[in-house]
This record gives sequence, C-alpha cells and structure tokens, in this order.
Amino acid sequence: MSKLVSIDMRINHSDWDDWAGSLEQDVQTALNTASGYTRSGSIDLLLTGDDEIQSLNEHWRGKPKPTDVLSFPTEEDPSQSDFLGDIVISHGVMSRDAASSNKGLKAHFTHLIVHGFLHLLGFDHIEPSDADEMEALEIKILADMGLPNPYSDNDQKQG
Repeated sequence: MSKLVSIDMRINHSDWDDWAGSLEQDVQTALNTASGYTRSGSIDLLLTGDDEIQSLNEHWRGKPKPTDVLSFPTEEDPSQSDFLGDIVISHGVMSRDAASSNKGLKAHFTHLIVHGFLHLLGFDHIEPSDADEMEALEIKILADMGLPNPYSDNDQKQG
C-alpha cells in the first residue's frame, strides 16, 4: 500500500510500549483510509500520557484537564505545503474512555486518529450540523476498516 499520508510519529510515554509492534501500521491504515475521503499530506503525531496532554490542553485551549486527543492544524497555506498539522493522543484518557464506554481499545484509538485527522482538515463538531457531518464521515471511514460505529450505544467491545 502506498502512503497517502506521511507520519512523523513520536512516542514519549511508556504506556504505549506494548503497542510498538503494530502502532505505525495501525496509524497508517487509519490515515490512508481517511485521506481517501478527504486529502493527503503529512502530519506529526505525538503519543503521550495524561500529564503532557493536560499541559497542552491548558496552554492552547485554557482547559486545565487531560483530554483524549488534540489537533493543531497547520497555519501554512495548504497550496504551498503538504503539512496538515499535529495530533496528540493520551494513552491514559483514551484507555479510561474505551473502558467506560465498553469500546475496544484498538478501535477507540483508531477512531481518535481519524477524529484528529478530520480536525486537521477543518472539520469540527461545535455546531450540530457540523457535528452530524463529521460524525457521519468518521462512521463511514471506520466502517471501511471493519470497525463499529463509535457513536452507537451498543456493546462495541471489538478491536
């Protein structure tokens, strides 16, 4: 499979150590599938823990708490650069959210990658109509990968 999205991935928390074998391929598959519906480019991906993402969330969004995923779209002109921006994911929040919502950890991780990527492209979920559009695209991308609807209340302990 040719790379449609190039990734510069950095892991700075030991909670990600168990994922090392398949992580890059999982991320690449998710991003390539998503780019088929949107556009390609390059991203920087930071896989971290709660302390780091809390610091970033407070600094950039004024929210002094950890979150699962942050996206920082590039400020560069898209016609002048293929760089799309940065995505940061916290293993701790991601794991707790997956467990509390009965989602498989790998499926939830894939959803966060897709969700963060769509934010880099300008999608958001502030207005209900925008949320509907973004969620529908996420559901379609994940379905293409054989993963369940992340917004369904059904038991999703897959992946």
